[in-house]
Amino acid sequence: MQPDVSLRDFFSSRLKLRADLTFTLQHTNGEDYYTINDSLHSRYYRVGQTEYTFLRLLDGRSTVQECYSKLSTALPFHQLSQDDIISLCQWAFGSELLKNQDERLRPTVSDQRPATAWLAKLNFLVFRLPIGNPDRFFSRLAQAWGWLFSSPALIAWCILMLWALFRIGLNWDAFYSSSQTILSADNWIWLAGCWVILKLCHESAHGTVCKLYRGTVREAGSLFVLFAPLPYVDVTSSWSFPSRWSRMHVAAAGLYVELLIAALAALVWGQTSHPWLNHACFNIVFTASVTSLLFNLNPLMKFDGYYILVDLLEIPNLNTNGQLWMKQWAKRTFLGVNTLLPNWSRRVLLITAGYGVASFVWRILVCITLTVAAATLLEGAGVILVGIAIALWIVQPVWRCAKYVAVGNPGEFPHRGRFVVVTGSLLLTSFLVLAYIPWLGNIQAPAIVDYTPQGTKHAPLPGFIKQIEVQSGQQVHRGQALIQLWNLELELKLAKLRIEIKQSELRIHQFDQQRKIAERQVEQEVLQDLQLKLQEKERLFKELTICSEIDGRVVTRNLQAKLGTYVKQGDPIITIGDDCHKELHIAVAQHQLEHFLNTPGNTVLAHLPHYPGLACPVQKVVPRASVTLNYPALAAAYGGALPVKPASSVKQGDKYELLDPRFNLVVSLLSDQSAELYAGQRIDVTCRPQHYTVGKHLYHKISSWFHKSLEE
Repeated sequence: MQPDVSLRDFFSSRLKLRADLTFTLQHTNGEDYYTINDSLHSRYYRVGQTEYTFLRLLDGRSTVQECYSKLSTALPFHQLSQDDIISLCQWAFGSELLKNQDERLRPTVSDQRPATAWLAKLNFLVFRLPIGNPDRFFSRLAQAWGWLFSSPALIAWCILMLWALFRIGLNWDAFYSSSQTILSADNWIWLAGCWVILKLCHESAHGTVCKLYRGTVREAGSLFVLFAPLPYVDVTSSWSFPSRWSRMHVAAAGLYVELLIAALAALVWGQTSHPWLNHACFNIVFTASVTSLLFNLNPLMKFDGYYILVDLLEIPNLNTNGQLWMKQWAKRTFLGVNTLLPNWSRRVLLITAGYGVASFVWRILVCITLTVAAATLLEGAGVILVGIAIALWIVQPVWRCAKYVAVGNPGEFPHRGRFVVVTGSLLLTSFLVLAYIPWLGNIQAPAIVDYTPQGTKHAPLPGFIKQIEVQSGQQVHRGQALIQLWNLELELKLAKLRIEIKQSELRIHQFDQQRKIAERQVEQEVLQDLQLKLQEKERLFKELTICSEIDGRVVTRNLQAKLGTYVKQGDPIITIGDDCHKELHIAVAQHQLEHFLNTPGNTVLAHLPHYPGLACPVQKVVPRASVTLNYPALAAAYGGALPVKPASSVKQGDKYELLDPRFNLVVSLLSDQSAELYAGQRIDVTCRPQHYTVGKHLYHKISSWFHKSLEE
């Protein structure tokens, strides 16, 4: 009530409730309440039974005082005071439920709206664009497709879902491999198209089921999130349905249709071999199932999942009451204000408080995500939107909080000293936690088991690989022939030396017959020199047959591909590894390297099978990061953890290269551990660096994300 309107003037006024309002009795959580349908403005309100009784008494002929007396006669044990009656009438004025009454009774705008309310209209991150009244369209849609939401159709839907899950399970490897490129840049246009089409079907399902229960679809349009259009329909008329199961049916209809489309697409995906159709069906399955379950079924957002949860728990206005609980808790904790909450039961209070905390945290995450997405995707325009978002979501609430602390509200007097003490203690505690509490989490990196390269054989001479006696992965023993090289120049020299030796022997024989002793001695020295050269060449010729020096296994990949190739002297040809001597090769990102090298005792924790966690010392660090994929098993394309991209230059048959450079850390394993592990086996390795606090961890996370965003 305005200050210039007296209590007597107010109760002597004659107020009248609009005649076109529709009231529906509903029962929730053991209490009766009425839903007010304002069809003129497409609004719905909920009031208690006592408030409903008073509002119905406002007929324009009786004064407010007379209506209040009639209320006391009809409900002698009601708890509405005179101030409550004034607040109820002012609310009815503000909601335009009363007409043709004294303007003095209307609430002042300056008391209700803050000075910065105009900023709320500048929210370009999320806004709506209505496009018309589609009630007739949905009436026809309900006549044509209403059977899809019947009980027999629900049974068929369940069978179809089980069949689709079974088909995906049979082809899980192919399904998983298809998911590796779902978020690639080339696939965004497909995902966007699938998203818009599925959302049209989703919203159409809401409107269709609403009409099946004789509701009204007053409005349809497009909701823009970061200027991305998303269709919507207004099915708020379902709030007046007397059965909560009908309301839940309307809320779940969109998800029902999307999962139906996902099941049909999954069956087509499992049967087709056409690449484009297979790709399109997979995008539909992903968009209609994963994204719908994450967003539409999320009860922390006011989408389908929220309204299903509200009706399932029979707790109306759960989101509003959760925010109210958070505000009241903050006032009591930080300002010492004695606030009163509605007379909720213990069950309702616990659920409301838990939902209020969870939704508050979720709103913070959503605001941060939308702001970052706007700044990243929209570039220059995104900076302007970020400024608006900061004004709406940070500056405006902080200003309201500061104003409340400084001035307070009528009847509420905040204790500023308590606010300073509690806030200062919280900030000091946060600083101590960030600066001195060690981070209990681990830094993780993928690793792979490999043989210690102690049996690598190099080419003794240049030549061609003539014959390969073994295969990759084959077990070999000491002295076994592995590879035969061919050197034409060496063979020609051997043949020439053998001919010269024969000629020298013939000359010595002739000198013996002719008794030329001096000439024979000279020729004998020439023969000895030729024989020494022959022995040296034969030794080199024997080295062309490469044999194993240890018992082990051939670890060189694609060995048969080297047949017929030319090698230079000193080039590595084949490597033999010992099963009792293996090592771990850890692929460490650039921002993780300092963490892995700053551990107690320079050790890392290898999570090996049959070992809970083994501390292994780092033996060697390759001093330069590289994008070369030395171990394909670590690539995401082959089931590993490292993101890859097609190789920019095909080198030694490599199809992929790492998306980000990685350092290679080498860790030796003991003999018993080496014997139990297989070469090529993937292992997770973690470390916990020294003097690494919670604050440093958050700083590294935020800075790495910021630098990555700038690079993109």
